[in-house]
Amino acid sequence: MTTALIVIGVIAFLAVDAYVILRVLRRHRAADDYATFAVPGEATVAAMAGRLRLTYQESYRAPTHDDDIQFGVPSSLKVEVTGPAGEPVEVEAFGFMGTGRSLTVAGNASRAVIGTVEVGSPGTYTVKATGAPDDAVEPQILVGK
Repeated sequence: MTTALIVIGVIAFLAVDAYVILRVLRRHRAADDYATFAVPGEATVAAMAGRLRLTYQESYRAPTHDDDIQFGVPSSLKVEVTGPAGEPVEVEAFGFMGTGRSLTVAGNASRAVIGTVEVGSPGTYTVKATGAPDDAVEPQILVGK
């Protein structure tokens, strides 16, 4: 009986780990589902109703200090989203009341989530970015889920 409980516990533990890993990997894959473009620049996105996530990426591996990634969205970066009728769409800051941070380093790319856009109705949205720092390494904006 004890062996059976241990086996069930191990299986449950592995299932939860697999779920968490899949969620993290899915987020990385979905970061550029709709578009990727260089900064400065813009992209037109055919979006369905829901949320779009905007991510800033540079092509280098950011250093870490005490497990803290030394990377972020530059203060000079300006991202604007325009809706199908030409109306501006608000970019909501990431996290609870805009205080969140989501930083990742994978391979030779460092990413920071800028924020999200609520797409009320399906249509063509334009995302425009300006103001990357002069020392940025291949700065890009990723538009995804």
